[in-house]
Amino acid sequence: MAYRTILPLAFFFLASALSHAQIRTGDEFARLLGQAGIEFIEPVEANYKRVPAWKNPIQSYDYAIRSRKEGIEIRYLIRPYELGAPASGAPHVEASRLAMHLATNDPDYRIAAREIDPEILSDGFHADWGMQFFFRPKTGFARRNHCELLALHKDGQGTAFVLFLFDEPSRELGHRFYALQFREEGLGKVD
Repeated sequence: MAYRTILPLAFFFLASALSHAQIRTGDEFARLLGQAGIEFIEPVEANYKRVPAWKNPIQSYDYAIRSRKEGIEIRYLIRPYELGAPASGAPHVEASRLAMHLATNDPDYRIAAREIDPEILSDGFHADWGMQFFFRPKTGFARRNHCELLALHKDGQGTAFVLFLFDEPSRELGHRFYALQFREEGLGKVD
């Protein structure tokens, strides 16, 4: 008799604890996007599903989606511009720090980085600066073999970090590249 009472209560408390472990909801992510003047186009093909943005001891993130079909998980970190914040005016420093923080410390692995072509930045992202990093992530952050970090910045609006996590490179990865785009007209218009 006691088990009939205890078991449902245990499930209730477990579900409550797990729901509080999430750091961002879809509404909070939408608010961050609006503050940074960013449009987000979530993929509808390949069965992408939203996955909880769990508190991570290495690096928290704002939103995540995953496709088992493509073998890709995509995590998003959005940093709206803050007047006077040291990192707001130095996206290259913040992006490099993030890549070094997330990459494994194993000496057999390296971090590769490249700046994004200015024409691609302006036409594809409406961004002022961008860089890609490629590295093996720390196992405490992700259980995937590879991470591509896309860092985008628009002066006066903010910085976005997109983390593509995968074991094997997929042809579909390029189709997910342009999911975030700064608004051409800038801030002030929130959908």
